[in-house]
Amino acid sequence: MAIRFSLDYKSFNTKQMINKKTYIVALLLATFPVFSQKQQAVIKLTAEKLHSRVREWPYPVNGITVPTNAPALLWPGTNGKEMVKPMESGSEVKEDPNIGNVRYKVMLASDKNFTKNVIASAEQRWAVYPLHQALQAGKWYWKYAYALKNSNQWTWSPTYDFVIDAKYANEKVSPPVSEVLKRNEGAHPLLWNMHTIGEDFYKNNLDNPEAKKFIAFAEKLMLAPLPTEKPQRVIDTTGKNPLEKKIIIERMYHGFGDAVGTPVRNLCIAYQLTKDERFILDAKRRAINIANMNPDGLATGDDFTGGAVLEALGWFYDAGYEFLSPQEKELFKNIIKLRAKRVYDHLPNRFELHVSDNHVWQITMRNLAIATVAVINDVPEAKEWLTYLYEVWSARFPVLGTTDGGWHEGNGYFRVNFKSIIYLSQMFGDFSGVDYFKLPWMQNLPYYMLYTHPNKSASTAIGDMWENIPYITKGEAWFADALTYKIDNLYLNWYVDGIKRDYSKYYHGTDDYLLFRLLNYKPNRNLPASSPSVLLKTRKFGDVGVVAMHEDLANADKTLSSYLFSSPFGSSGHGHASQNAFTINYKGKVIFGGTGYYSNFSDKHNLLDYRSTKAYNTILADSLNQKIGEEGYGWIPRAIAGKRIQYALGDASNAYGEIKSEFWLNRFEQIKVVPSKENGYGESGVTLYRRHMLQLEGGYIVLYDELEAKTPVKWTTQFHCPYYTIESQNSENSNQQQFAVKTDLGSVTANVYAESPLKMAVHNQFFEAAVNWNKVTNDEGEIKEFKDQWHAGITSQPKQKFRFLTIIQIRGGKTEVIKTLSNKDGFTALQVGEWNIKAQLNGEKPAALQVSANAVKSMFSYGNLPIQFEGKKYTPNIDGSSLLLEIDHAKVIRQETIDELPDVAKYDKN
Repeated sequence: MAIRFSLDYKSFNTKQMINKKTYIVALLLATFPVFSQKQQAVIKLTAEKLHSRVREWPYPVNGITVPTNAPALLWPGTNGKEMVKPMESGSEVKEDPNIGNVRYKVMLASDKNFTKNVIASAEQRWAVYPLHQALQAGKWYWKYAYALKNSNQWTWSPTYDFVIDAKYANEKVSPPVSEVLKRNEGAHPLLWNMHTIGEDFYKNNLDNPEAKKFIAFAEKLMLAPLPTEKPQRVIDTTGKNPLEKKIIIERMYHGFGDAVGTPVRNLCIAYQLTKDERFILDAKRRAINIANMNPDGLATGDDFTGGAVLEALGWFYDAGYEFLSPQEKELFKNIIKLRAKRVYDHLPNRFELHVSDNHVWQITMRNLAIATVAVINDVPEAKEWLTYLYEVWSARFPVLGTTDGGWHEGNGYFRVNFKSIIYLSQMFGDFSGVDYFKLPWMQNLPYYMLYTHPNKSASTAIGDMWENIPYITKGEAWFADALTYKIDNLYLNWYVDGIKRDYSKYYHGTDDYLLFRLLNYKPNRNLPASSPSVLLKTRKFGDVGVVAMHEDLANADKTLSSYLFSSPFGSSGHGHASQNAFTINYKGKVIFGGTGYYSNFSDKHNLLDYRSTKAYNTILADSLNQKIGEEGYGWIPRAIAGKRIQYALGDASNAYGEIKSEFWLNRFEQIKVVPSKENGYGESGVTLYRRHMLQLEGGYIVLYDELEAKTPVKWTTQFHCPYYTIESQNSENSNQQQFAVKTDLGSVTANVYAESPLKMAVHNQFFEAAVNWNKVTNDEGEIKEFKDQWHAGITSQPKQKFRFLTIIQIRGGKTEVIKTLSNKDGFTALQVGEWNIKAQLNGEKPAALQVSANAVKSMFSYGNLPIQFEGKKYTPNIDGSSLLLEIDHAKVIRQETIDELPDVAKYDKN
């Protein structure tokens, strides 16, 4: 129970100084109306948010047992008067100029009087303090203080406490910053430890076929003309408003930094592979050219293009140092310093506090780190830059996941982080001696990739730019391959083997992960591989809120896969307001999934449709969406992997209501749109939304929704087909609606049942029209065509408590006729194929769902229905649990699950 006490503490303002005893009593009353010694099956979360956009509460607190021997201490930032407010790269919200004028310090001890085993930090500008030393088992106390610049008046926080478990005693700890800085002393080249391993790097790759191919590529690269500052593409801005013009102009130059910077990096690598001075001299010619480009110009002034240029300058300054004259060294030092300070100066006391400042984590943190190491001994400020980067990396990576290997924003935008994940893990590993590829998150990452985007199959169809990955893309292929150099996983090797076989054209040897492969090259790599057919059919990624269910994981391109989403992160960043949404893929293609198009981060189509709940297979209340922002969160309480039945439960009870995020309200204001009820936003009064989802052997999906609101509302369950047509079908029973999906893959039908009349609407129009005004392109560089897509909404009469039961059939042949059985006991009883389904659809009665099949000897049961299986009666161990019974090798396999909190609710890893 104690682990739960940390959860709702974040609902309180830390300035209120609520004492621990009062807090625990309040939480018990809120979460457990009737306290019992018996374990509770259902957990009701009452926190306004689980992840805050900007940190609002300290960690670790309230005596929680932390899952490490050296936690990072985190606390809310301040400008000296109030907490740091939300701001993100690209936002129109102006940054508080006082944020950079604050200093912090930390005290830690094994007694509350701070006299035993005291650890005291030096003064620092940032609000994280990772402990680079193992703590002895037992209780620890800590506090932090802040003071304004040039002031000795320190304001101390309350004292917080946590517990170190003895079982983590032998866990390896990252070294302090002083050791990291010491490892970077010495002569150039410093990047990638080349001052130490350079000769070995050269010798190891002499006979490397990929290195030889790359050298031939570099020979041709030297023939290319020097680039000039001009747009990568020209886009007409006629008739666009000022904001649209600004975005379009930025897009015209998008990629310029990589276009001019990547050749410099590649020529430096070619020099280190060959020692042929022609390569480094041409790199010099190109580096000087871009060093003289206008840092305030359109071509290299924004964070992406400027960051890429900064990285390229660092690459050459480090690798080509001995080829620079004193004057040229000054030129490079000055321009690197100017560009690096622009990135760094707005990071301390801001970046580390954000749930994820996307541009920095995706790209510019890597750019700055590479440039920083290049000048670490030549620019005095660089030591502070590297200290900050190492401390934030140690405290916060991975920012949009915890330990399960998942990534919050979906697979479409996960790709943007791949290079930084690979190269920063390599770089900080070089500095610290820590193998970051052995982090639990990294070790589970192959499973996330395998389950959420199987080879030759569609992905989860959720989040920004998901529509750009209808199959495995180049970046995903290269990233997965790169992981095999550091992660020993038989299923990852199988995954990559398949990708290399099916997408061999991707592997041309000049991609962005070449250096990583060269650094870790071993001749005659022959990696053992195993088919994932032996893995469980279902895997839960609870920390990011995804459950993946597969009929045949090893052959997802030929079979049925389904996904349920409910994210503790809410719809932050590139995530969407899609709590309790489902996706269904069949034979490698999306049948039901998200709809709309990523035209821009926050234009009208994005905010009113694509990013909103209206674009997803989940539920609207009075036609209103879930909240956009961290406050509109969900979570996955349960999942079961069976032989013939797969099960997941999502909870989106906290997802609905008025948008509260200042960041997102500002985005609406920028485009002159009000998030009103007319536009699909507002308070709907939803208090409960738990969706049970089962994938049954034979091509069936069952959904059972428990819904409640403060007052009666019209509930609409939605179905979206991004690639196929929905056709409504007549129903004689007004309490049932049904439709078919016209596909080239077989037969798809959906039947929706309720206790009271339902109405269905089928159409192919977006709530807000999709227009590619920004001329966005797909992964092949082709301008995307925004086509109409099909949608079905099935709506109830106004009800305060309501239930939907949905049966979806996806089959290669004809779908089965669903038979209605006797319902004398007040339950709806149906039969489809060999499956019997029984559900309580009266919202005023306790929820219950039971699914069984005699032929395959399987039964799922939830609620108060009697359980009779294979001639024997069964009783749940805990009331309210979900129970699965299956016969396997003549034995009854029993699996029972109750609600399990995600890590953020257990440990508060913001």
